[in-house]
Amino acid sequence: MEIAAEKAGTKDVSNSKEVVLPSGVKYQDLRIGGGQQPTKGYLVVVDYTLRADGEEVENTRARGKPIVYLYGSRPFTGGMCAGVEQAMSSMQAGGRRKVIVPPELGFGDSGIVLRPTEHMPDKQGIVLGGAKLEYDIELARVSIPPS
Repeated sequence: MEIAAEKAGTKDVSNSKEVVLPSGVKYQDLRIGGGQQPTKGYLVVVDYTLRADGEEVENTRARGKPIVYLYGSRPFTGGMCAGVEQAMSSMQAGGRRKVIVPPELGFGDSGIVLRPTEHMPDKQGIVLGGAKLEYDIELARVSIPPS
C-alpha cells in the first residue's frame, strides 16, 4: 500500500528553485515524492551519489544496494551526515533531491573514510576534511521499524 502511494503521488520536476536552509544547506528538488516524510526512529531506504569537492566517493545506485537506516539515529550510517538529514526532513518517499552540504554539517575538518562492511564489501571512499559535499539523494521508502 505505501509503495503504491509513493508512486501515485510522484512527480518529476524541472527548473525547481534552490532552497537555502538557515544552516547553509542547499537543495533542489528533482522529483517530488508521494509517500511519507521521514520520522525520527523510522526506517528509511536511501539511494544516493556523494561527491566531495566534485569527486565521486560513494554511489549506492552503481552498486545496486541502497542504504537502510533509522532516520535521526547516531552515529550516522555510511555517507550520511547532519546536513543531508536536514535536507531530507521535508522530502517524501519517492522524492529525489540535489543537496549541497557545507563542511561544518558534513564531515567537518576530520573528514571520513567510507569502509567496506559485511553487507557492502565494495563500499569505499575518502572524504577529506573541509570538503563541500554534493548529494543526489533519493528517499525510496519510509517505514515503521519492526518491534
